[in-house]
Amino acid sequence: MQLTLTGHVTPEDKAQSDYLYAPFDLPQPARRLEVRYHYTARMSHDRVEGGNVIDIGIFDPRGSDFPGGAGFRGWSGSDRQTFTITATEATPGYIPGPLPAGRYQIILGLYRIWPQGADFKIEIEADGWGYDETAVSKAAPTFSPATGAGHKTAGSVASSFLWLRGDLQSHTFHSDGKGSPSQLVTKARALGLDFLAVTDHNTISHHPPLIELADDDLLLIRGQEVTSYYGHMNVWGTGRWCDFRSRSEEAMAAIIALAHESGGLCSINHPKKGGPPWEYGPNLPVDAIEVWQGPWPNRNNESLALWEELLRDGRRLPAVGGSDYHCPSGDQETGFLRLGQPTTWVKVSERSPAGVLNGIRAGRTCISASPEGPMLDLRATGDDITAEMGQALSLPAGRPAHVAVEVTGGAGLTLRLLTEAGIVDETKLDSDRATVNVETTARRYIRAELVGDMPPEQLPDDAPAGLDRHNWRWALSNPIYIQPIST
Repeated sequence: MQLTLTGHVTPEDKAQSDYLYAPFDLPQPARRLEVRYHYTARMSHDRVEGGNVIDIGIFDPRGSDFPGGAGFRGWSGSDRQTFTITATEATPGYIPGPLPAGRYQIILGLYRIWPQGADFKIEIEADGWGYDETAVSKAAPTFSPATGAGHKTAGSVASSFLWLRGDLQSHTFHSDGKGSPSQLVTKARALGLDFLAVTDHNTISHHPPLIELADDDLLLIRGQEVTSYYGHMNVWGTGRWCDFRSRSEEAMAAIIALAHESGGLCSINHPKKGGPPWEYGPNLPVDAIEVWQGPWPNRNNESLALWEELLRDGRRLPAVGGSDYHCPSGDQETGFLRLGQPTTWVKVSERSPAGVLNGIRAGRTCISASPEGPMLDLRATGDDITAEMGQALSLPAGRPAHVAVEVTGGAGLTLRLLTEAGIVDETKLDSDRATVNVETTARRYIRAELVGDMPPEQLPDDAPAGLDRHNWRWALSNPIYIQPIST
């Protein structure tokens, strides 16, 4: 069977919906489905920069209902002009499996449509009618949405709290990276990371390879970057595909609920200009916020400012970091983003993916510039009660807390202690291991950070020209929250 679908989309179409569905029918089950698409990418006016951008994905006859359509078979954004699905193999970003008879839906994402609009053409080819049930049974294992069945979990060993270091945002060729999951995992092991979340955009086709790549040395966390046109959000810890078709807070709330129902943890990604910014507002029930993405000058001051605004308003939202590393196909690094820069440290009660996610949920995390650190740990005591990062300390209004900040790898940097009132103490560190003790009052929270200039000789060769080297953050703690009590 060969079929061609054509059409024209305009800015008015996008104003009505960000997504256009192009249905087609398979009259009988197929062994192979190939889809190719093209669209007019640029306007005729030379003075207009950029052009149209149309993404693509597909749902099978099980349906495309929002949220979490059961028929989801893959998404490749605008990174591929063709994809193929068979019972046992599929183009990265797409999910292999049977191709039953019935109605399919090509989904076009109208990311950017210029005033003149865009013509599109979709070519569909299906062949090899019928499919081999034996071959289907040999397809890669799938995940149960609720239990994560089929996921090989690295050793879960109960112990006292220990620190694990890892990266919470990374991409492979299953979305817009160039390298394979295996190449990405090899790089993570070379850096000595303890955990890695692989968060390809709007798909879970990268999950099956993680089964064979996981071991006790590197915990692999199933993830997905929910990439809507109004903000990005990581979902960790579930094999359930989580929808991305959102343009309102109500729709995003439904996606978050879907993730939570299947055991997932949700985190706002890089809420800053060019991040892209988070346009849904701060009050959705997410579990964390990425305040540090890539090297510090990568507009991370904007994400930090948003987080601090939420903290001042009384929101208790753990901070995490993620490199947003897009794995290259070879050893040569490209771009300014590097794996493990930044690194998120999580204090866990067990060495397992669940232990990492529980530590994040509890706010037992700090963020450092690289896997080598530096590191911060924070405790506060008042009236013989001690709280750690992520916990609340009950204090009568106006009564000071005794704060102890343990610093590792901070020589030459300045330790700042901050509350909702701003900086309340600064200490220049002259050794790599130090404990700084400060008494301070706070109404909402107490947190710490390490600040210092980047030595010019340490800048990578591909750093942007004219980069401001001053007052980089080298480590951020999560807060201890203050719970006022009446005397």
